[in-house]
Amino acid sequence: MEIRNAGSTEDILENQFSISQVKRNPYFDMKDAHVHPYYEIYYLLSGKRRIFVNHTIYVVNKGDIVTIEKGALHRTTYLADKTHERINIHFTDEFIKPLYEEFGKETVLKCFKNPHMTIPASRREYVDNLMQKMEYEYKIPDTFSKMLLKNHLYELLIFLIRCQEFQYSTMEELDAVDEVIQEVAKYICMNYNTQITLEDAAKQANMSSAYFSRKFKRTTGFGFKEYLSNVRLKEAATLLLETNDSITDIALRCDYNDSNYFGDVFKKMKGMSPYQYRKNKGVV
Repeated sequence: MEIRNAGSTEDILENQFSISQVKRNPYFDMKDAHVHPYYEIYYLLSGKRRIFVNHTIYVVNKGDIVTIEKGALHRTTYLADKTHERINIHFTDEFIKPLYEEFGKETVLKCFKNPHMTIPASRREYVDNLMQKMEYEYKIPDTFSKMLLKNHLYELLIFLIRCQEFQYSTMEELDAVDEVIQEVAKYICMNYNTQITLEDAAKQANMSSAYFSRKFKRTTGFGFKEYLSNVRLKEAATLLLETNDSITDIALRCDYNDSNYFGDVFKKMKGMSPYQYRKNKGVV
């Protein structure tokens, strides 16, 4: 889903909102890291998954929702040898702008600050119905679909905010190794701008480099170098949009000593150069 100005109902839905329901085979892993300039709601209909968001690991069961804020680095990996089915909703700031105006952006985005919640069993039919309504309007759009989609999404977001107010958020206890990997992921996020090595990270985990490398990949879905690179590029993308620093300075701040190499890596991930990304204000 890309973000651009569009005219028809179909274009507006495609560029500001999308919903998809997919059933996956056992052991399915996302091939690529995900970072996108829009919000995501992940709803697990069946099965069990592990989702890694920025530097936190969430164990997701049937009936759980994970909210992923725009710009968050995330990936899903398998946790059980069963099929799973999920619904993904993507939407832009523009699509929920009226909700911001009514309640304030900070209030609306509360449900993205504590991303993992379990929908009470007594309320799952209600959530399922909202999802089905959105999927219907998205697949067969007409003149009224955009307004109906907005209403259904607004209702879902307000429901999720209420759920958090009444403490329906949850986090299944991680095993000891997952907890260690999560702490190392936080360490990497805090030290991305230094010359951190696999050996440094493994030392933090009190593991051999080879064992840590395997465990980190299995738990997060990322290889160590891949994760470090994604963290650095995510920070670089933020600096490009929020500062007037030169591209060379930003490269150095993110531990890229060669600005040309930084540009090549950035373009490979984002599909455009750092200069184009800044000029386009982050629209990929």
